[in-house]
Amino acid sequence: MHPLVSIIIPTYNRAHLIGETLDSVLEQTYTNWECIVVDDGSADDTETVVIDYVKRDSRFQFHKRLEKYQSGGNGARNYGFDVSKGEYVNWFDSDDLMLPDAIQSKLDAFEENIDFVIGNSLNFDEEGVISRPYELDYTIPISAESFINQTIGWITNDVLVKREVVQIRFNEQLKSGQEYNFFSRLLFITNRGKYLKKDVSKRRIHKGSIQVKLSSSKQKTLQLLANEIFLWNDIKEKANRNIKSRILKRIIRFSSETTATFSLPNYLVSIERTLFFSFRWNVFICFNFWMLSNLITGKGYFFIKKAYKILN
Repeated sequence: MHPLVSIIIPTYNRAHLIGETLDSVLEQTYTNWECIVVDDGSADDTETVVIDYVKRDSRFQFHKRLEKYQSGGNGARNYGFDVSKGEYVNWFDSDDLMLPDAIQSKLDAFEENIDFVIGNSLNFDEEGVISRPYELDYTIPISAESFINQTIGWITNDVLVKREVVQIRFNEQLKSGQEYNFFSRLLFITNRGKYLKKDVSKRRIHKGSIQVKLSSSKQKTLQLLANEIFLWNDIKEKANRNIKSRILKRIIRFSSETTATFSLPNYLVSIERTLFFSFRWNVFICFNFWMLSNLITGKGYFFIKKAYKILN
């Protein structure tokens, strides 16, 4: 059996790098794959570069993101998934590199009761390998709680997943943090994953990354707050008390560093209802005293600290 593997690559203005990525796909020892490149509105020669690969090898496809999908990498990822046909799916970034046996190694690791396999990555820059995105502790069980608690983690590139269990979409409103959101939700569908104790990809670190653009402390805090609020909205009906507590603690902490929460009344209502019905009433009171104090005086850290402590 040689199942079809869909490699889905969103791209934007990567004409100078995507050729290296596609070459690394061509070098795969496993050959039954389709590589779907979805362009998110590039203004450079990305299309020309990719079309050259399409002409040379019919396993490559080039698509332009349709307007019904929101602009950004997540809209492109969702569109790529919708047009893909593989029994297994591997999303990948257009500036990173697959090691030659990446797909074969992950496929070989599947067993009857496994829904996804997680490999390892190496970070690299112009000077060579510099670090790892994550240092995996293989003794910690794969679960939504462990992932949300950030005691385990991985990057999208390194996951090969059975198509049949992908019952969710990438959140197209998120501009970063999509891995945290997507895999947190996937783990509520299945935690039947397996670690492949092997490097399967190289992730490029460069100055144009979203992480570098989020340079200011306030920008980063706003993004972290948005990520937690979106995740809260996605999983609040499924999560146990420990997971809810963890997410609420982060929302409270990030809220204390910015007033952005006040512009999200629908989420505030949801958060407050949970604080009132699922946790101690004094957490609810502390959170409200903080909001009131912050609006009037710009202060109120005492109440945030108190609420955070109670949730511990």
